[in-house]
Amino acid sequence: MNDLNRQMAAGAAWMIFLRLAIRGLGFISVVILARLLTPADFGLIALATVIIAALELMSAFSFDVALIQKQGQSRAHYDTAWTITIIFSAITGLILVALAYPAARFYGDPRLQPIMYVLAAGTVVEGFQNIGVVAFRKEMDFSREFGFQISKKIFSFVVTVPLAFWLRNYWALVAGIVAGKAAGTIVSYMAHPYRARWSTAAWAELFHFSRWLFLNNFLGFLRARASDLIVGKLAGPASLGIFTVSVELSQLPSSELVAPINRAVFPAYAQISSELSRLQQSYIDVVGMIALLAIPPAIGLAALADVAVPVILGPKWIAAAPLISILGIAGAITTLETNIGAAYLALGRPEILTKLYGFYVALLVALLVPFTYRGGTMGAAWACLAAGVLNIPVYFGAMLRTLQLPVRRFLGAIWRPIVASLVMYVAVSAMVDTARERGIHSPALLFIGGVIAGIGVYVVAILGLWYVSGTQRGAESAVLQRVAAALKRLSRQPASLT
Repeated sequence: MNDLNRQMAAGAAWMIFLRLAIRGLGFISVVILARLLTPADFGLIALATVIIAALELMSAFSFDVALIQKQGQSRAHYDTAWTITIIFSAITGLILVALAYPAARFYGDPRLQPIMYVLAAGTVVEGFQNIGVVAFRKEMDFSREFGFQISKKIFSFVVTVPLAFWLRNYWALVAGIVAGKAAGTIVSYMAHPYRARWSTAAWAELFHFSRWLFLNNFLGFLRARASDLIVGKLAGPASLGIFTVSVELSQLPSSELVAPINRAVFPAYAQISSELSRLQQSYIDVVGMIALLAIPPAIGLAALADVAVPVILGPKWIAAAPLISILGIAGAITTLETNIGAAYLALGRPEILTKLYGFYVALLVALLVPFTYRGGTMGAAWACLAAGVLNIPVYFGAMLRTLQLPVRRFLGAIWRPIVASLVMYVAVSAMVDTARERGIHSPALLFIGGVIAGIGVYVVAILGLWYVSGTQRGAESAVLQRVAAALKRLSRQPASLT
């Protein structure tokens, strides 16, 4: 394994650890808050944050990506990125204040107005974050990136949960969001010594690359939040609360592994973007590992949704179970699509990602409106799944052309995890049905038993398929090599004296 691959592996490990830590705190927070607050509270905050996120796109030029993609950036580029971010964050905050009353009227809920005032302040504060922390990712110093990112989440967690016990309403969620943003700005100056100066010297060069990133961020927002806007308007805050929590929970197994991997490999992709053969192999290695690790938990949760929801969220959220069964499969499909975005950006081809996002958003909205109108949240879930399935040939066709990858080589990296996950889904579903027929109805027992059985079936299935296919080089061999190396190191450690 060369030095770059080692850095990629170490970076991915740090980012996965970070994401697991952050989402672990988020998961604990959701479990606690789901029992203290109501679906309507979650839906109300979802409405407010989707409006905030839409307007924050004004400043979402992803200058961090531009600074990472281009090697040898000067101080002027960093200072300009910091200055422009502050300006646009301030403008966004003022617009949010101006739109608070109209938004409350549009959604028919006056509680939105003060919530948006408070969240607008958080947006302005976040704009002052130290641009120097971008260097953590550019230099692949992911241990420091870990410390910076986790500190924000911890601060938000320690504010939100105690306030939820005290207030028992949506203001606990609002306070936690603002606290996280403020903590991020403060900690950024503690974490990195860089001190930016007011400058716009490099604005033309930054905007030349970042204009496409702005469009990508806008379309990425619609991709992620169009369902919130449509469900919130057509089904109301309570239904939106159930839907958003269902999306969050169904995507945990896949997105929380994939997002940190993508974050870690992008700087490495940028370093080898001029060598297509190396980029091809790195992409194949990464997407194979993503398929191996991220698809099975998403499919497993879909199979266990009806027993997982009472255990994780409580009985008042039982309506989320059928949504998670559908959205989990949709999340597994999306899992395989995300990493190619890092490759496009590393190649300096963000316009390809813009076109793909545009197609998907148009398709998703075209399905969401009629499906949600006729079927409510279930219709919205089916619309998300249908859009994911229909998007497969477009997305992967573009990827294969851009990277000049043979179809067989790409499928060779992902087919075994997909087949093994489907085998696991069937086995776990059958096990739960059989247990119920024999009088076992405890959701906790069924959930724990299903998780254990699912892991066992998947491991046996994936190793069996790998062996039948000739134990070829791939994610399975990489994992087995790492496990063997870890066991070897443990066997060399001297036994402790007692």
